[in-house]
Amino acid sequence: MIETQDALTLNNEDLAFIRMLGELFPNLESPLRFIEDEDLEPQEPEDVFKDFEERVFWDENSCATSPNLLERVIPVSECQARILFVERKSEERNSRSFYFSEQCVVEYKRQEDEHLFGPVRSEAALCAEIAQRFHTRDKSEFPKITLSAGDYLAFAVFARDLRSNESQEEEEQDSPMTLDEVLAFFDEPETKVVRMPNDDSWINSVEHLAEQNILVKGKDGYTIHPALCELAKQIVADNQYTVARFDYLDEQWLTREMNLYPTPESVYRLGTEPDGTVLLQELTTGTLADALSSIICTLPNILNPELQTTLRGLTS
Repeated sequence: MIETQDALTLNNEDLAFIRMLGELFPNLESPLRFIEDEDLEPQEPEDVFKDFEERVFWDENSCATSPNLLERVIPVSECQARILFVERKSEERNSRSFYFSEQCVVEYKRQEDEHLFGPVRSEAALCAEIAQRFHTRDKSEFPKITLSAGDYLAFAVFARDLRSNESQEEEEQDSPMTLDEVLAFFDEPETKVVRMPNDDSWINSVEHLAEQNILVKGKDGYTIHPALCELAKQIVADNQYTVARFDYLDEQWLTREMNLYPTPESVYRLGTEPDGTVLLQELTTGTLADALSSIICTLPNILNPELQTTLRGLTS
């Protein structure tokens, strides 16, 4: 959420006044578009003008809205992209929206008739701010692992077993995912169906996980590697962060997205590759910065051949 001391707050009257001055042109994707669609005009422009003077929102030299106000409003009004940062823990969901235009990023939040605009920052500064939310290790024990759908399903089953051994108190705090929710992780599998493994495929998946040191064999059978136990608990509890960017192209949106699962000591990226396999990657300080940059930053990172992107048609 935008820090109160950093936020600039305007109401509908203020925004209508800026529009009346010919300085506000919300595009179709802007959250301020309602001002244009409803053709809002200030009911008491004289009062708004006096308030702008008191709040130093008026530039006497140019007889126009002050640059320090417009620099926050314009990226939200004439946005070229939206960056979404979502924290989900159990049934709670907190999200922050940042709007990008002309190399500037501004956080925006609406509370009924009030509109909060955060300070202007660069994409790199936003990457750094989000990176600070997570703990990382200097060296990654699981730098990059790819799993088939069956292998990941087997891992999820072991994770659920691990979670079931938690205390009853923790069970009540974080309700574990059902099997249907585990399967729902696969948005668009190549076969359109993710089947429960039979005995042979289950054994093969367990062996593949053991070969990659994800599972370790003990006297009581296979268990998840100790370094991955906290990750497994977070996945089953569905405690994740999502970073997404939507670039507003002429006729389509370019979408990039990444899911992060933090643990007390590290953070992991979990997602699907273009061929349908599952990516599991422990991020170090450097790789976390690179991963966030690949999602948050604009061109030329979009041209990265290793970056998975999708095009979505505009919705009305």
